[in-house]
Amino acid sequence: LFPYTTLFRSYLPPYQAFVGLCNLLNTPSVLGLYRMIPQTVQCRAQVFQKLCAMQMPAVASCIEEAGLTPEMFLIEWFMTIYSKCLQIDVASVVWDLFLLDGEVVLYCTGLALLRISEPALLGGDGSSLEGCSRILGEELRARVNDPEELLWHVHEVWRRAPVQLLEEIRSIENTEF
Repeated sequence: LFPYTTLFRSYLPPYQAFVGLCNLLNTPSVLGLYRMIPQTVQCRAQVFQKLCAMQMPAVASCIEEAGLTPEMFLIEWFMTIYSKCLQIDVASVVWDLFLLDGEVVLYCTGLALLRISEPALLGGDGSSLEGCSRILGEELRARVNDPEELLWHVHEVWRRAPVQLLEEIRSIENTEF
């Protein structure tokens, strides 16, 4: 919960931060992930994998060949709404979008991060599990440091996403419980 607390405390007084945190943790998107039900996690990973294969087949293939499954990075990204892997000013843009548009933003942001990381992933460093994990883990914060660039990529992913897949994400979000 530390990343959530940090972000809320950066913008709100203590009581309002606490109320906001409680409200966020009770949304189906976040609560569903924190319950760690295997079907819930697997369902989201499969949707992400489909979206990635449609929009970035070379990256999807690279990640798969390296042995990295979406669950290995998506859980942390989604559960913290990107506040752990991104700088606070960049993560706050994702939070704004998430609070406005819901879970679909989590998928679009994940793909935006892959788009930004694409040269590193396809440039040879992403050919191993260790390399992919490093690129999408410890190196991500340094690579993604411009909120405007991330926002542009999120919108591009969203614009190119098939309507049926966006509806499937909305369905997951709305029928969780």
